[in-house]
Amino acid sequence: MLTKIKIYGPLRRFCNNQRFFEAAIKKPIDAISFLKCNFKGLDKHMANQHYCIKVRGEEITENNLHMNMSGEIQIIPIAHGNFFPLLLGAGALFAGSAISGGVLATVAASVLTSIGTSLVIGGITEMLSPTPSQKRGGSGMDETDPAAYAANYSFSGLTNVSRAGIPVNCVFGEIFVGSITISNGVDVVQVKE
Repeated sequence: MLTKIKIYGPLRRFCNNQRFFEAAIKKPIDAISFLKCNFKGLDKHMANQHYCIKVRGEEITENNLHMNMSGEIQIIPIAHGNFFPLLLGAGALFAGSAISGGVLATVAASVLTSIGTSLVIGGITEMLSPTPSQKRGGSGMDETDPAAYAANYSFSGLTNVSRAGIPVNCVFGEIFVGSITISNGVDVVQVKE
């Protein structure tokens, strides 16, 4: 008897937009093996994704992948990410636009609208450009070096210094804000009175 294997999302696009397959399999793990054998590079594609596997509409845990089961198998990608600021911001924007009335209501509406706008913009920015993980210590040294964790480049003395690779601003004219110091030196001179 053939078992129907349904696939969704990026996995479906990788498998030439085919919605389902039918194969003679008895275990959910065999469905993944079937797909890997028929589509070159699928194991690399699936390594960076998270999937939920369902048999007859019920989710299968990792321990049950090797058990004999019958029924339709679904391989569904799991969406992950931090949508909370985006949803909270949209809610605050909606609440801010829904409030009407006196002076206090106008103030509350403007506060909610500005907070909502900030959260939505921050959520979109985080999705578009996630924060890269630091594989090395902040000093640019090896992680096993204790100095890598002790180094602090923000307000660490007479001037603010930065690690290598940081862009340096070129300013023409006067500047009223802080900057990145490329190099500096301190001279100690004994002054006789």
